[in-house]
Amino acid sequence: MSTMYTRRTALTALGLGTAALLAACSSKSSESSATASASAPESSAASATASVSPTAEATTTVEPGPSMKGEVVLADYSSTGTFEPGTKEHKAVNVAIPVEPAKLRDNSVEGLHAFIAYWQATLNYLLLTGDGTRFTNIDHTGDYSTVAEFFQSMYASESGWVIGSERPMVLSLTADRPTKDTRTGYYTWATEMVIDGAEGAGVYSKTNDRVQPLTEVFKYPGKPVAGQIVAHYQDGTWRMVRRAPGTASASPVPSLSPSASAESTASAEATAAGSTEATTASAEASAQ
Repeated sequence: MSTMYTRRTALTALGLGTAALLAACSSKSSESSATASASAPESSAASATASVSPTAEATTTVEPGPSMKGEVVLADYSSTGTFEPGTKEHKAVNVAIPVEPAKLRDNSVEGLHAFIAYWQATLNYLLLTGDGTRFTNIDHTGDYSTVAEFFQSMYASESGWVIGSERPMVLSLTADRPTKDTRTGYYTWATEMVIDGAEGAGVYSKTNDRVQPLTEVFKYPGKPVAGQIVAHYQDGTWRMVRRAPGTASASPVPSLSPSASAESTASAEATAAGSTEATTASAEASAQ
C-alpha cells in the first residue's frame, strides 16, 4: 500500500465539498496496474486513488547522483518587502514571488527537483494571495483549475483568506534519488507532506468571522503523510501523470464557504465527482 497525492481531498471547510485544495493531501491506493481501481480510504485524512505501478516487463532503476533528500525549498524569490502573515484584519502582505529555477525545463533529475520546488512554491503563493497564474501555468493537466478559480474568487471578493502562515504546505523528499521506469520514462520519488499546524494558521472566513485551522481544512492527521511524486518529461517540460478516478473520503463542512456562487460551483462539482480524479504530483515545466 502506498500513498499518493491527489487533486481532490479535503477543502471541505471552505464549501468545496469533496473538492480538494491540492495534490498535497494523501490518499491510499492499491498498487496493481495503471488501470486498477483505487481502494477505499482508510482514514479521514486519506482519499483513495489508483496507483501507477509498472508492469512486470518494466525495468525500474535508481537514478545515480548525489543525494537530494530533504525538505524541498525553492532557491529564488522576488521580494516585495517584509512579509506579514494574514490576520483577520488583512490578507498576507508582501508575499515573496516564486522565481522559475534555471533548470526547470532540464531533462534531468535536477530538472525534476527544480520543478517540484517551483510547483510547491507556486501552490503556496496561490494559497496566500489568491493569484494562481504561476501555478496554473505549471499544471497543464487542468486538475487544479477549480482550486485556482476558487481561491482567486475568494480573495477577489475579500470573503476569506489564509492567515497565520507563510508556508501552508511543506513537501520533503524521503529518498535520495528518484527511480525511473525505463519502459515508460516515468520517475517516482518518495515524499512526505506536512501542513502548517502552528497556532493561528488557518483559513479565515470574513462572512462568518471564523477561523478554521489549516490542519482541519486539509484533514491533516498531525504527522507527516507519506506519498510519492510521479512525473515524466515530455515536449521540453516536466508533466504530471494522470490516473483513474478514486473515491473521495471527506465529508462536507461548508461553514467557511466564501460566497453563494462559490458554494454553488463547488456543490455542483462535488456532486458530479462521486469519485475523485486521482493525479500524481508529478511535474511539468512549471505543483497541488
